[in-house]
Amino acid sequence: MENLFELTFPKLTDIALAFAAGVKEGLARNDAAIKGLVTYVPTGSSPSSGRALVVDLGGTRVRAALATLGPGGVTCQAGPVETLLPVTRGQPLDVATFLGVQADLVASLDVPDGLPLGYCFSYPAAPETGGDATLIKWTKEIFVPGTEGRPVGAMLLAELTRRGVKCAGLSVINDTVASLLAGLSGDRADEYIGLIVGTGTNTAALFDRGMIPKFPSGLEWAGPVPVNLESGNFHPPHLTPIDDQVDEASDNPGAQRFEKAVSGAYLGRLLATALPDRDFDPDSGSAGVVAMAGQGSGGGRGARMAAAIVARSARLVAASLAGLIGHLVPADGERSVKIIAEGGLYWGAPGYSQIVESTLSELLQEIGPARVTASILSVAGANLAGSTYAALSRRES
Repeated sequence: MENLFELTFPKLTDIALAFAAGVKEGLARNDAAIKGLVTYVPTGSSPSSGRALVVDLGGTRVRAALATLGPGGVTCQAGPVETLLPVTRGQPLDVATFLGVQADLVASLDVPDGLPLGYCFSYPAAPETGGDATLIKWTKEIFVPGTEGRPVGAMLLAELTRRGVKCAGLSVINDTVASLLAGLSGDRADEYIGLIVGTGTNTAALFDRGMIPKFPSGLEWAGPVPVNLESGNFHPPHLTPIDDQVDEASDNPGAQRFEKAVSGAYLGRLLATALPDRDFDPDSGSAGVVAMAGQGSGGGRGARMAAAIVARSARLVAASLAGLIGHLVPADGERSVKIIAEGGLYWGAPGYSQIVESTLSELLQEIGPARVTASILSVAGANLAGSTYAALSRRES
């Protein structure tokens, strides 16, 4: 049955081409599955120095720091400090607790007034030209009633003010955009992609303004435009009946189908559904699946199934990257592509990154553009570094 999760090369090609088509739709329409959320962080000129208060909300973990940008990159002058939101997955968290936990963490840093705030908010939110972002919906089975449709940065700023922390300027970005911006330092490339494969999954990239039909026509802009694709909502072809069962049993049936096939939050459910006769905890996530896959031949059918689910996740990621690169780079173009990948599943699962890289290379050779050099790397503290860049870029624009 583990063959159910096998993706042949023709299937991977179908997925890559479907992803490219989805990206094109997302850049043109607001109602597309791949949302293509334009993020208004100026990239025409890079900031070279400055200080910013940065907050990183990723999943249930919150981090905060007073960050400094200098010749050697971003360093933390104070922090990072870290805490967890008191969340039970599937149960609502009240807004006062949600904001209070973050603000208390920031207040513990004893930061000076007047710093710009860079807020890395790792949930679907529509960026505003002024730097804030309006929450579209909660994902990863976390929900804070009364917050959808509201600007998340303004809510946090108001709570910080109540704690005596006064900021000057705001830039709210997604974690994929943060990874993307963190990659702008160091070795240069022609194209940049941010990739998250952990509890959830998502992708961002820099696009020329002319590639984004829905970009506001009256807005002056210089340089490439960061776009948070919200690619977890992509519905790839060639999913299985097991995927359908996991989707139907989720809190959001029909949505986030790519994420449900790829990310750590759902791999345990896929394995438990595929092996109903096994005593396996579906909420163990990617850690449980990777551990079972690591049992090798001694783990029998369960280990084989677990390995197949993890390998399929990696190949789906590779297909999405191939489709995105195919949209970014002309068929006859020659480009270097820098992919900044973050997430415990991507770097933590043995062999995962190697499967992504080898599959991506094969797909690019087959469906093009052929003259592409793609490098996938990690940037230490990418969310904090990217948020610092975003805060200081908006300050200088």
